[in-house]
Amino acid sequence: MTEQITSMYSWWEFAPSIALVALAIILLMADTFLPKFPKRAYAVAGAVGCFCAAYACWVQASGQYGVSALHTWLPVLPLIACLGCIATGICLLLNIDYHRITCESVNGGQSEEGAGEFSILPLIAAAGICALCNARDIVMLFVGLETVTLSSYVLVGYYRRNQGSIEAGIKYLILGALSTGLLVFGAAWYFGMTGSLSIDINSYLNALSGGPTQAPIIYSGFIAALCFMLAAGLFKIGGAPLHTWIPDVYQGAPTPVSAFLGVASKAAGFAFLIIILQPLSDIAALQSTPEITTYPGGIAFGLAIVAIATLLIGNLGAIPQRNAKRLLGYSSIGQAGFILAFFQGGNCSDCGVLFYLAAYGLATLPAFCAIALVRSQRGSEEISAFRGLARTNPRLAFLITVCFASLAGVPLTFGFLAKLSAIFFICEPQSAIIADWLNWTLLGVMIVCAAAGFYYYFKIIRAMYWEKPLPGDEALKLPVVTGFIITLCAVALLIIGTLPVFNARLFI
Repeated sequence: MTEQITSMYSWWEFAPSIALVALAIILLMADTFLPKFPKRAYAVAGAVGCFCAAYACWVQASGQYGVSALHTWLPVLPLIACLGCIATGICLLLNIDYHRITCESVNGGQSEEGAGEFSILPLIAAAGICALCNARDIVMLFVGLETVTLSSYVLVGYYRRNQGSIEAGIKYLILGALSTGLLVFGAAWYFGMTGSLSIDINSYLNALSGGPTQAPIIYSGFIAALCFMLAAGLFKIGGAPLHTWIPDVYQGAPTPVSAFLGVASKAAGFAFLIIILQPLSDIAALQSTPEITTYPGGIAFGLAIVAIATLLIGNLGAIPQRNAKRLLGYSSIGQAGFILAFFQGGNCSDCGVLFYLAAYGLATLPAFCAIALVRSQRGSEEISAFRGLARTNPRLAFLITVCFASLAGVPLTFGFLAKLSAIFFICEPQSAIIADWLNWTLLGVMIVCAAAGFYYYFKIIRAMYWEKPLPGDEALKLPVVTGFIITLCAVALLIIGTLPVFNARLFI
């Protein structure tokens, strides 16, 4: 069995993961033997390493320089890994401007001792994302996902002098352990029902070929295995009912870590779901064996219900929030519901998932940058801390407005095209393998929740433009790295949203 697993992979597939782990080990050794070395340099080196790994993933997906596309059945996965590495690199760059806060939260600001690992652990997580996106068997899927998760546990609770960070880390650890248990339990059932560790159409066909009448035990056991593994994936993306950790963890975690969880870790979770569900889509597309080409109705129905619940919980829960990070936490849940719409059918739109993830990540990262900026200079993460920003720094207020407008789905932004693509996908007839009433219910909920997003996202915009600054509120000083990230992302959101070549339907 070991030979069977190793024959499915090549060294080039794991080159980004190996390089990131090697860089993490080098930086860890430097932190041990060169304690006086500036810790900001670790963040710079880590960001450069993540961007190089992202380029390697891009090469894997595009087949440049004579490198063939490795994931012939899921070519979008290396691009999701590329997105995850870029997001991780941006989070590391964000730590450069707020390194002082890290030192104060770790050791009281007396020295840089203990702050180096904060820029090393994201490299391990990025390596896990790359490994996960190259997984074609249960073992590698588990290793990749848990590498991301274990690194995230430490990062969330890294600010040991901050009670909120410690509390968030404990909550995340306890609920994450439940998720890991579900994944292991599902993997054991999967191996028992299929006799294989491979995740491919042949393994799925062997388990489903008997159907619920001829081989009810194997069929039911296989469906149960998929449900357990899908539950683990729902925890990573914040899908209902495994969403409860997100608001508390996003609020308590260090802001760069919240940004990582909101984009890179979520991308890993959706890559996990694509790997699990894509063989079912391939089976549904078969024409030669009609008796087994039906996408299991229970899973399709369950995913639709989960998408509806996730949309409602995320968007309705965000309305009363006053803390900006907590608002983005509920926003993350709601956005996950929109992305789950691309799984509603035998024709799973993995390209649609990538398109939406790119739009969501490009708007979420600068939003967290803005929160970190306000927190560092005004001492608060409340929405009210953004008051009067348009009067003291109009350029920054405009850039932040673009980012939150894209999250809301305002026309002429990237986010508008992303939400439009999700709605178009639900309207396509080939996606309607669930009952018509459920399909139309999902579509109606998506439209209502998109409208609700305008209200709670614009609370921050209203605070910037309509509320007056208090006498003690000074103009925010925009650090170089933070300003570069916010400006670059805002400009990209506008350019992609206005160029006619980026038609949403082309990405489904």
